[in-house]
Amino acid sequence: MKINKDTKIYCSFSENPGNNGCIFFNKKFKKNNINAIYKSFYSNNLLNSINAVKALNFSGFALSMPFKIDVLNYANKINQEVKRIGSSNTIINDNGKLIAYNTDWLGVLRFFEEIKMYDEIAIAGNGGFSKAIQYACKELSIKFEVISRINWGRFESLNVPVFNATPIDLTYSGEIIDGRPNTKIGKTIAMFQAEEQYKLYIKWM
Repeated sequence: MKINKDTKIYCSFSENPGNNGCIFFNKKFKKNNINAIYKSFYSNNLLNSINAVKALNFSGFALSMPFKIDVLNYANKINQEVKRIGSSNTIINDNGKLIAYNTDWLGVLRFFEEIKMYDEIAIAGNGGFSKAIQYACKELSIKFEVISRINWGRFESLNVPVFNATPIDLTYSGEIIDGRPNTKIGKTIAMFQAEEQYKLYIKWM
């Protein structure tokens, strides 16, 4: 595929950009003969990144920590699920109007449904990814408790699996569902959500 004036550009913004998204989306675009490319970028300033998206007319972008909650301040339209979740990881640029979606929760939902289901878990962290996990748990009637900085000591008395929605290593005697991007579980969830993200990109082309 040749890049030309009609090529749509998608990207991701993160403080720790990786290549997984580039590999996944560019492979899908090529396979399906879609005139689009995907690139990951380092960013530590969300507003500057959004201004760049609008100036360069990128068609959409993905977000990771720590932007998933703050981006809602810049969205022109917020999907109903995003309103319930309180965070967004996928933005569509519709002629300068930013539309916020969340595909993280769909990735977590598919992990629970297709890989391993739980009756009850604790969730470490209360950021954007944690909020998506919480929503998936509600949809599947999985009981959960959120462990954040204010009640971090609760780990000492837990006896349920802990879903790690933080970027740090957890010390816990029980089962850890490690959702960080560099782990096996995290990569599985990332792949599931990327497939849902791809569907959104195609829908808006």
